Amino acid sequence: MEEAKVYTHLVPVGFTSDKLVASLRQFPVHKIVILMHKGDENNKFVKATINDIFQAFKGFEIQDTFVDRENVLDSSLQILSIIEEEIRQGSIVKINIAGGLRNIGIAAYIASIVSDISIYSDIPKPIEDGRYSLKGILDIPRFPIKELAKEQQSILKEIRDGVESVDVLISRLKPELEKGTTEFGNERSRLSHHIKKLRKAGFIETEKFSKNLSIRKSMLGEIYVKGNSIRIMSGRKP
Repeated sequence: MEEAKVYTHLVPVGFTSDKLVASLRQFPVHKIVILMHKGDENNKFVKATINDIFQAFKGFEIQDTFVDRENVLDSSLQILSIIEEEIRQGSIVKINIAGGLRNIGIAAYIASIVSDISIYSDIPKPIEDGRYSLKGILDIPRFPIKELAKEQQSILKEIRDGVESVDVLISRLKPELEKGTTEFGNERSRLSHHIKKLRKAGFIETEKFSKNLSIRKSMLGEIYVKGNSIRIMSGRKP
């Protein structure tokens, strides 16, 4: 028997609930993760929106979490971590930005692009008598990002929390190579070429210490690696 699919919707909340509730009802829903900025839980409009969601989806699993307000890339990473955990638990994840505030909406879109997770909004009917009515669902296209070469993906992955030299990175990528050999030197030259490209594209940051070059992922690099991992977990083409 085929296992039942479980749907989790990530829902950035703003000051109105009608768009969110109406658009959520167009899909299977088993869990809702409410996203908001710290401090907005005390805003009377946000509180009313969250209350409306709880009322409309009584009996469903609903949780709320906070994402960074000022740093959109930090917010994107936080959203990706939530998506990653939901997928690990076997859920199909969708993002609803029908009623979210601008910054969270931007962060959610970035997260959807790198992870290839579905993101949608509402299409409203013309307003009559001041009342909102849903016309349909807008499935937001995810603008394709340029794929990194396999070697560069491997480099980003093996940088992990950072390396203090290119030699350390070589030992992670090709532990069979012995330092001081011709093969090791060739690998250093090859990696230096890719590192230069990754730095130019903004995926890594480097700093020179004596003869060594320390390397760490930039925020953009962190987002790319996590998003790519989610795509693989979801069975999508990396």
